[in-house]
Amino acid sequence: SADGAYITAGSEGSKVYLYHKDSTTPLWDYTTGDYVKSVAISADGEYIIAGTGSDGDEVYFFNKDSSTPLWTYSAGNAIASVDISANGEYIVVGRPSNVNLFNKNSSTPLWSYNPGSFVDEVSISADGEYITSTGTTWLGGSDYDGWVYLFNKDSSTPLWSYTTGNTVYSVAISADGEYITAASADYKVYLFDKNSSTPLWSYTT
Repeated sequence: SADGAYITAGSEGSKVYLYHKDSTTPLWDYTTGDYVKSVAISADGEYIIAGTGSDGDEVYFFNKDSSTPLWTYSAGNAIASVDISANGEYIVVGRPSNVNLFNKNSSTPLWSYNPGSFVDEVSISADGEYITSTGTTWLGGSDYDGWVYLFNKDSSTPLWSYTTGNTVYSVAISADGEYITAASADYKVYLFDKNSSTPLWSYTT
């Protein structure tokens, strides 16, 4: 959490844990149906989101005061990445061929977007207004095409997309949603302004 008071973790042992910084004993743990691939906690520490990978396909949403999920969502395939806005109001979930946005009050997605490619990672701005996602398409053999997508929370239609020509492994968005960064298998790190799909710059690693 933003003040460092709460820590969430997911394990290959199919558990979600919540800790307080003052103790190695979890406040609670919850057993899922498969190993936990991704977790996130709201900045205020009130809400936790978790997603299972491998043969699992579940999203679990918790309040910090209880190990019983407020709701669960069956995605139909493994969860790759989850993220949550600062106040816990909005949750984004990335999974193969889909990006889903949720409001904390319902397990029914506000919207779903299918980029026709594998989603490795998602990220949401602190106020929940902007969402960024990766997308990777297999072209055959060892060839892949990778994409960066930017969404506004009010629409499943991307504001823009950008291709690096190779797998995009990671994305992140600044708290105010103004800047997006991406890391690609073309050995480059990219920086974008939210208003344009043209990178402000790229750096070769």
